Amino acid sequence: MLLTSKYSLPDCPEHTLDRPRLLDRLEQSSSDQFLLITAPAGYGKTTLVSSWAASRETPVAWYSLDGSDNEPTQFCRYLVESVHRATGNGTPETHALLAAQQRPDPAIVISQMLAELRGHPDELRIVLDDYHQIDNEAVHDATRFLLRHAPAGIGVVMTSRSQPPLGLASLRVQGRLLELGSAELALNCDEIARLLQQRLPFTLESDRVQQLHQLSEGWPPAVQLFALSVRNREEVDRYLGELEQGHSHILDYLAEEVLERLEPDLRELLACTSILTRVNARLAEQLTGLEDGQQLLEQVARRGLFLQAQDSSRQWFRYHPVFARFLQRQLTDKQRRYALHRLASETWQSLDQPLEALRHSLAAEDGDGLQKLLAIHGEQLLREGQTRVLNDCLDWLGAETLKRNARFTLLAAKMARDNFDYDRCKKYLSAAESWLQREDPEQWSDFEGAFATMRAQTAVAKGRTLVAKEYAESALELLRQDQQGERIAALLVTGETNFCLGELEEGSRYMSEVETLAISEQDFPSAAWAICQQTEIAIAQGLLKKAEGLRERAARLVEEQHLTGLPISEFICRLRGQLAWEQGDLDEAAAAARHGMQINRKVGERWLLPEYTLLLKVAQARGEREESLEWLSRIDRLLSGEQYHRDWVANADSARIRVWRALGDQKAIAAWQEQAEPVADRPSNHFEQCHGRNHVRALIELTRWSDASRLITRLQQVARESGLVTDCLRNLVLEAHLLWLRQQRDGAIQAIREALSIGAERDFTASFLQVGKPLIVILKAALEEELPDAERNKAQELIRQAQAQPELDGGIRIELDETIIREILDSDAVPDFLRHSPLTPREWQVLNAIHSGLSNERIARHFKVAPSTIKTHIRSLYQKLDVKDRQEAIALAEQMLRSVQDQPSDQT
Repeated sequence: MLLTSKYSLPDCPEHTLDRPRLLDRLEQSSSDQFLLITAPAGYGKTTLVSSWAASRETPVAWYSLDGSDNEPTQFCRYLVESVHRATGNGTPETHALLAAQQRPDPAIVISQMLAELRGHPDELRIVLDDYHQIDNEAVHDATRFLLRHAPAGIGVVMTSRSQPPLGLASLRVQGRLLELGSAELALNCDEIARLLQQRLPFTLESDRVQQLHQLSEGWPPAVQLFALSVRNREEVDRYLGELEQGHSHILDYLAEEVLERLEPDLRELLACTSILTRVNARLAEQLTGLEDGQQLLEQVARRGLFLQAQDSSRQWFRYHPVFARFLQRQLTDKQRRYALHRLASETWQSLDQPLEALRHSLAAEDGDGLQKLLAIHGEQLLREGQTRVLNDCLDWLGAETLKRNARFTLLAAKMARDNFDYDRCKKYLSAAESWLQREDPEQWSDFEGAFATMRAQTAVAKGRTLVAKEYAESALELLRQDQQGERIAALLVTGETNFCLGELEEGSRYMSEVETLAISEQDFPSAAWAICQQTEIAIAQGLLKKAEGLRERAARLVEEQHLTGLPISEFICRLRGQLAWEQGDLDEAAAAARHGMQINRKVGERWLLPEYTLLLKVAQARGEREESLEWLSRIDRLLSGEQYHRDWVANADSARIRVWRALGDQKAIAAWQEQAEPVADRPSNHFEQCHGRNHVRALIELTRWSDASRLITRLQQVARESGLVTDCLRNLVLEAHLLWLRQQRDGAIQAIREALSIGAERDFTASFLQVGKPLIVILKAALEEELPDAERNKAQELIRQAQAQPELDGGIRIELDETIIREILDSDAVPDFLRHSPLTPREWQVLNAIHSGLSNERIARHFKVAPSTIKTHIRSLYQKLDVKDRQEAIALAEQMLRSVQDQPSDQT
């Protein structure tokens, strides 16, 4: 009796994800190719092939193998039965041969079957599913015979968790072997997003999809469990945290599907090497005590045990992270686990890999080994951005150990500073200084200059620019010649303080010197940082092309020195996004932000504030309301729970205020303005200028126009004195908007003309568009006057871009003047009766305010008149427009305003 289920095409599971990229590869294969699909458990091998088979018009013979098929006769019986039925009883003689002999020769059976199939009119594919169940050499021989002698039109498809021992080299050389492995079968981000869109009751954000992809590496069971476990947005972070630790359901799955089927000694091997982030033959031998480490790793990889080669020479391997965490759970003996970690640390040191050695010393709780590694390699690891492991090590050592060792204190202080935790940084330095001066004055003398450098860096980060400059100058006098790393840091602070004080040329000169010194010392992260600082100075000077050239130079240095995973690489992405944003390239800006998120996600979400801010600005520029609200929510959450440098906060606040303004959230703007820090007396750098403009925007929305006017005048005076050209332009645009609101038309036109003279020759775009639709009116008014060709062209281009920029609520936001009213009246969108009974300028403005969603009371406050006056205007409006209520008035206003605001058809 043969089981029908073994030779029947299995049904595809419900909600199977369509995977066209893989199905196309299978469909495009030729019938004389051997299709081999190998991957560990859970990668969807059977589902993929059964989906493909079900869609084919030509026959497919399906054979699902299990352990009982290791008997050659049984293998032949099921193979022939599946082929016989798939071909419409196309192998009767082979069927009879099997029935007549108790133990037929597999080669004779397969020869007979292939002879009968030569006359079959259609192509045939024979699927051998779960071939890893076969370990009998006689069955392997039969399969080799089938592959070797199959005629044209007869193809074999095999799925397996491990590489089958079939001697496939000749097929590979002949081009008759098509292989798909776990790398191809793993779900990519698009597939994960589509799967979750089918399963989840809400849309998961793209960065969360990327995080799930990163943690699961596309392993389908992890993604499917996510879809089953998460019912709302609040559960997303909890599940991702569980997945990082090893989700219990996944561990159960691996225990049943993988571990229970392995021999005890092989289980032990996997557990011993699972503590390694990557493994080679030497590490495997050291940790297991076994010989032939390379052969052993090759065997594990061939058996499909989630071990993948990391290089073409197959010297280095790594476990799938989910499987590695599962294996580590098998190491229940604490002392044995510590011994393995000590062995791993020693071996990594011999391989000149201090980061890996440090990780294992910490895991082994080996205090002596840990301190030796930190003393030798701590500074280098910090420059490479390995803050998480360093922080874990220093926390484990404890406060008493830190204060007795100046090197460790400085490491801890630098990480606290980089986390914007200035109080903790000060606490580390003060405790160590007190102890060292009292108990170890010789050590203090050696490190006094380094401590001054650290205090200078902290002071400049806190905005205490003059204090920072004093500390940096003191440090440069105290530092010894062999402390070049600290000297570079002190010079960086000196250059940054010049930048912050508005001494841009001097700051740029210092940064150029630091770049040269750092490269000579092979401190490439500091060199790249100095170039990035020069980039920021060039942006502040309005030299966008120079800034882009500097940014590209920093990017080349990072790539050449293999620093692409370090924090400096994120800084370069951030600069790329800023420049793309300014030039109106939203796609490039968003791509830069997402690249920066990939770099910084490993050090925690708090570091993603600049990227969230840029993505909010992109979403708003695209008119994506839901996307904007999501990024706004994330920014609000980070700002409420973390401390940040003023630069990051000012930039985030700028984006937030624009969204609040677009959504008419006056309450949020008023709350921000009330609690925000005051503007510096002399805002001589880009972030203090940005913070000042945030106050101006808030004051404008709160109709505190006199206060706004005084503040923008102060900002502009300092910007001009300091040579902050970009801030001058942004201040002028904002000033033009404010003057226009105050009905000071000539002043507004003068301000926008000066902004155009700056922007026309420097490729500025986004800085103009930040005031929104009012820019259209101001620019059209300016175009009525004499303008140089370059400025006229710039104004016309900006009008087109402002017209094309959607509002978050989908409405029209435009402030009317005589120019715009004439344009409306000349358009086809205006009813004829309105031309004969024209509205007064005030009635046009009231109509626009009604369309913007303002209540009668707010309109009255806006125009500083009594509510009864507004009601009189509205009654006159309704009569002239021939409408009976507010909704009809809004609809007619929408029609007319779109005639001048929408992007012209020839520009689409």
